[in-house]
Amino acid sequence: MVKTLRNQKGITLIELLAVIVIIGIVAAIAVPAIGKTIDNAQTKADQASKILVEETAVRYALDGNGTFTNEQMTVTIGTLVSQGYLNSSPSFEKFGYTDSTNITVTKEPNIGSFKAELPTPSS
Repeated sequence: MVKTLRNQKGITLIELLAVIVIIGIVAAIAVPAIGKTIDNAQTKADQASKILVEETAVRYALDGNGTFTNEQMTVTIGTLVSQGYLNSSPSFEKFGYTDSTNITVTKEPNIGSFKAELPTPSS
């Protein structure tokens, strides 16, 4: 009797399906985690931009720009850009601030320092 030798290389359909199922499970776990990471990164970038804009508004006030009424003044992000205090308007992906957003700068009368605040984010 002659034995027929078959080529035993390759994978079966069951093995292929098992690999596809495993990849699907890993993807189902990874995709939401990646989405949350991206969302957190956008929020942190907006927080950093918010701090930058507030510090820039204080510099604007320290340079003697604007008029204080009752120890307060307002300035817009667009004004900071047009006056050269910011190179360009930062993009706020989550917070929704625009060039026309008012920044309130408060002068502390007893201390002589300034504090700037953007409104609470609309997100």
